[in-house]
Amino acid sequence: MEYYVAPGRLNIIGEHTDYNGGFVLPVAIDRYVQVGIEKSEDGLVHVESENFGKFDFNPEDFSPTDSWKDYIIGIFHVLKAEKVIKFPGLKLEIKSNVPEGAGLSSSAALEVAVITALNGFLNLGLTDKDRYLLAQKAENEFVGVKCGIMDQFASVMGKKDHAIFLDTVSMEYEYVPLKTQEYTLVVIDSGVKHSLSDGGYNKRREEAQKALEEFGVSSYRELSLSQLFIKRSQVSEISYKRAMHVITENERVKEAVDILKHSNFENLGRVLNQSHESLAIEYEVSCDEINFIVDTLKEIDGVTGCRMIGGGFGGSVLAICEKAKVGEISKEVKEKYSAAYGKEAKVYIVNSSDGARKDKVL
Repeated sequence: MEYYVAPGRLNIIGEHTDYNGGFVLPVAIDRYVQVGIEKSEDGLVHVESENFGKFDFNPEDFSPTDSWKDYIIGIFHVLKAEKVIKFPGLKLEIKSNVPEGAGLSSSAALEVAVITALNGFLNLGLTDKDRYLLAQKAENEFVGVKCGIMDQFASVMGKKDHAIFLDTVSMEYEYVPLKTQEYTLVVIDSGVKHSLSDGGYNKRREEAQKALEEFGVSSYRELSLSQLFIKRSQVSEISYKRAMHVITENERVKEAVDILKHSNFENLGRVLNQSHESLAIEYEVSCDEINFIVDTLKEIDGVTGCRMIGGGFGGSVLAICEKAKVGEISKEVKEKYSAAYGKEAKVYIVNSSDGARKDKVL
């Protein structure tokens, strides 16, 4: 059996900007989906997931199942449709230590791990660009989540000790040094799960698109903050708020890139705080539990800044913390969260990683 892995990703800043033609700053992390692959003799694809169980399907005849299986079957669907590939029988053995529903992109990591395994094992000759674009297409068209390109891109293109500054319009990108030194990236998972395909995420996409129409432009690149203020009375309150978030978040991404080039993590924390406020108030994708974690973290010594990450409506918070104080920060957040909501918050320290590759790590 051959083994391939794809990392989850943490988006440092640039939330809900990727599908709005904006800038993002993700980093591939040291949490992975691993796919073992070998031939099977009966012409079927047999999938065994450590977390979800087993199923099999005919690679020549399948349809969506409205379940986790679609993240895997969708990859076969796009390869068959776009690259006219005829699949042999296969066995796929899937393991993962990317937390589910925590805003660390477990679904993109699964898609990218599967396409990377198929590419390597069957010698399909796919480029990096093929892999991230086809994985996104599978999620958009087969799973039904209208995600932007960031998650799959970061999982394929990740580079250890670097974040990726990506322009989602031109697809130009730059590796930005991520020298955390005495700081570390900490993810606090609220345990509040979100399913992006159930409507909240897609609704925000529609609202952001409608805002462009109301402002009379085709892209957020054509809309400045001053134009936003001038036209405020001519558009709906929701359109104004959604546009305000996208425009200011794009500016925060550019500011964060500059800050990282100078390894100034105190300053980066300030920008994260601003991002959270915008996501909670202007884009309205946070929730009570997440806001509680953010407010708690802001009061703790050793936290330079924090914000919700991922699609929203639950998930996790990213905090930039002093390494020496992570233990006490973690303990305090867990205790206060448990007392307030009766839920357990999980805390993960994450490091940067290289992108999807042939490897066995789990």
